[in-house]
Amino acid sequence: MWLRATCSTLISQLVDSYIVLFIAFSSVFSWQLILVVGIMNYTYKFTVAIILTPLIYFIEGRIEDYVGHDVAHKMKRAAMGMENE
Repeated sequence: MWLRATCSTLISQLVDSYIVLFIAFSSVFSWQLILVVGIMNYTYKFTVAIILTPLIYFIEGRIEDYVGHDVAHKMKRAAMGMENE
């Protein structure tokens, strides 16, 4: 599951980085500058996503251990708007 979430994040961040840069700065910056800034932005986002994914899963596991599996499951369903299903 973490691999799917990380890959989805990495792909969406790549697309997002260049769409935003193109829309916001195409009339101001050269293509070369947009490319370089995009590479740096994506490198940062890529690194943060890779570092935070295991951390988030670790924290989720600790919370589930603390509150118990049943309570954690109910909290997840409530956060997704599925508490009555």
